[in-house]
Amino acid sequence: MNKLSAYCQSLRTQDVFFNISYILMMIMMGLLPITTYLMWPIGITLLVLWICQWNWREKWENFKANDGIPYGFFLLGICLIPTLGFINSENIPIAWRTFECYIWFFFAPVIFLTTSPKTWKKQHFDVLLTLFAASEILLLLFLFGFGIYRTIKTGDSSYMYDNFFCYQRHHAYVALYLTFVYILIFNHLINHQHEMTKKRIVLAYLLELVISVGVFCVYSRAGILIFLFMHTLWCGYAVYRKRSRLKYMIPLFIFTFGLFTTLVITSPSNRFTQNAMSFRHKNKKPDARLIIWEAAWDGAVENLPWGVGTGDGNDVVMEKYHENGYWKNREHPYNAHNQLLFALLTNGILGLILTALYFITPLCTGIKHRDMMLLSLFLLLFLNCLVECMFDRRAGVDFFAIMIPLFMVQANSLTKQS
Repeated sequence: MNKLSAYCQSLRTQDVFFNISYILMMIMMGLLPITTYLMWPIGITLLVLWICQWNWREKWENFKANDGIPYGFFLLGICLIPTLGFINSENIPIAWRTFECYIWFFFAPVIFLTTSPKTWKKQHFDVLLTLFAASEILLLLFLFGFGIYRTIKTGDSSYMYDNFFCYQRHHAYVALYLTFVYILIFNHLINHQHEMTKKRIVLAYLLELVISVGVFCVYSRAGILIFLFMHTLWCGYAVYRKRSRLKYMIPLFIFTFGLFTTLVITSPSNRFTQNAMSFRHKNKKPDARLIIWEAAWDGAVENLPWGVGTGDGNDVVMEKYHENGYWKNREHPYNAHNQLLFALLTNGILGLILTALYFITPLCTGIKHRDMMLLSLFLLLFLNCLVECMFDRRAGVDFFAIMIPLFMVQANSLTKQS
């Protein structure tokens, strides 16, 4: 009995709890590129383990050490604003779905940022990020294989492009994940290329080429442009650091832009040059996204300062479609395709301010620690939020809610251990 009691007591130590939580984190990172359905069970289990530790004072000190105080206020605001938006929402089911997305902004950072920076080792971060990257690359190879199979079977090459290619998830989020993995490999090459064997260097660059092809096959216009921007930024950073061999870097740079040009010329569905083919309007606006922004802006201005409510944003956008003369795809519930604009539409000026403040923490922490990965996460978040409602889908929320605090802890942990 005494041995059992001693064993149960040992389970309450920080190392055991961390080890169990870390295993769950590994599972979570491996599943994140594939599905969001298992995130809630894993998240709830992590939260239960977090509560069972019961060391609140230590958690608070860790939270402050990980730059969690300003981040925590913005997170609390982002979670509270949609909650308050229930008051004037008419579409309650959509409001609940939105709230489910936003609550992850609270769970994931609390779990990560309250762990001690001294507990984390570099290997912990490497394993988690490797699992995410490996899972995304395996998924991409599956999509290549399945797309080629369907193309051969049907003779229709459109299965290698756009939503036909990444049918299991919206193409903008697939492009986001692939761009992030591309940056992870780039970062590894910059920091460890002189320690790597030639075989591993060649493998890393081959993976970069495969990911480049994958991003273009996904064929999200915004995703491709963001990828090209991040690719150019990291090429410049690599040359600045003088840790990457130009004989590898220059061919990769040329290949990427050559692939982009070829795709634009040969694609059977050229989204870069076509106008809004799925919409008709008396003024013939040039692009579907501009139509969406116009409708969302009109709805937001008319409902200042408090917004239309957490669940009613898409309904208002569709109403504006009708009022402005758009009729095709009238039944499709488009959102605003801009997170800042959507925040203004749904939760007014306060929602816009709190959403904008959320970008500040990864930017400030990245500058403070000169952490290029955190700065890249900020850029990915900001640029994608300009063209998509990243917080309206679990694929966007789960990614940023997990990755930003993870890299914040990494920045603080490696700084304290160096």
